[in-house]
Amino acid sequence: RAYAGAGVDGTDISGVYYNPATMTLHPGTAIQAGFVAGGLDLAYEGNDGSTENGQYNTQAIPHGYISHQLTDNMWIGLAMTVPFGMGTEYDDNWNRANRGISAEVLTFDFNPNVAWKVSDKLSLGAGMSIQYAAADLKMKDGLGDITMDGEVDADSIAWGFNVGLMWSPLDNLRFGLSYRSRINHNADGDFTVDNLRAGDRPVDPGDLGDIGPIVATALGTHDATATISTPAWLMATAAWDVNDLLSLYATFRWTDWSSFDTLNIKTSALDRIPGKNGVKTVENHWQDTYLVSVGADLRFTNWWTFRAGIGYETSAVDDPKYRTAIIPDADRLWLALGSSFKATKNMQIDVSAAWLHGIGERNLWSTDGSDGKNPQEVGKFEDLDAYLFGVQLVYKF
Repeated sequence: RAYAGAGVDGTDISGVYYNPATMTLHPGTAIQAGFVAGGLDLAYEGNDGSTENGQYNTQAIPHGYISHQLTDNMWIGLAMTVPFGMGTEYDDNWNRANRGISAEVLTFDFNPNVAWKVSDKLSLGAGMSIQYAAADLKMKDGLGDITMDGEVDADSIAWGFNVGLMWSPLDNLRFGLSYRSRINHNADGDFTVDNLRAGDRPVDPGDLGDIGPIVATALGTHDATATISTPAWLMATAAWDVNDLLSLYATFRWTDWSSFDTLNIKTSALDRIPGKNGVKTVENHWQDTYLVSVGADLRFTNWWTFRAGIGYETSAVDDPKYRTAIIPDADRLWLALGSSFKATKNMQIDVSAAWLHGIGERNLWSTDGSDGKNPQEVGKFEDLDAYLFGVQLVYKF
């Protein structure tokens, strides 16, 4: 349903992650597990007629939840999710490699929670996230006509927290409010510099005159640290069970993507490169984003439910000059469909599909201008689409 009513809908136990207070909707013990297959279409066309596509191999994104009622008013739960991740890949020597060659980012979040049913109308929840993050990012950089590929591969473990509440003024009407904190990762890993070229031809450092020894010290693999933050978000949800056939849902979510203003990579590989001071900075200048979605469930029979949702989410890209090819974000439209099937009294199988369609401004610039160069608009992403297909199983004991 494009996140409409996430958690407060009560149709599965994913609220353990989205709003732990909603665990009180599920008596007894329940488990849930599944995955979403995600694919991209990032078709780019340059003003010079060149084309490229940063689409990456389809990724299987797992999730799992457990909810258990301890007493009449206490619940515990566990969410295991991959809340943030991506994969993009272009040819190493495409003509905009300075705006990105490849990226692979993965987070895994281990999130125990507790919920307290204060009254029939109010429930509260809270939890702690232990999060693992790994990133592999590759871009071209250099000095004038001399270019090199720089690739950072680093990982980290950090922690944050989440809280939530659910208010039910009527038996068939529920409102939820939940918050997850920012998690700051100081990742350790390697920084590799290779593919030394002058223009479009490979060269040896010995052929570069006075700067040859400086370049030679940068080549190879070096220790590195990277500062990465996964954003905080605040989500408000609503669910209205209109009758036995129809339920309506809505969600508003704010995400703190301005926390990803820059990506700083510190490595000895850059100590002798003029102007670097041992640090490679990827300028993002991102802004906070907003998602609004609405959706509905139609319970056609006691064993089959049909779902649909539509949403609109604003882009994190504030200034298009800073859009990178490895994360070419834009405003997006969400369209989602799904169904639930009651296989037995206790077991439910869910299937879903969603299309995220990038709309509005989608241009790519030659440089972000932070290095003193004059940025020029060089092309446009004709398609910025994502395709999601999910399946999961819910079992209630």
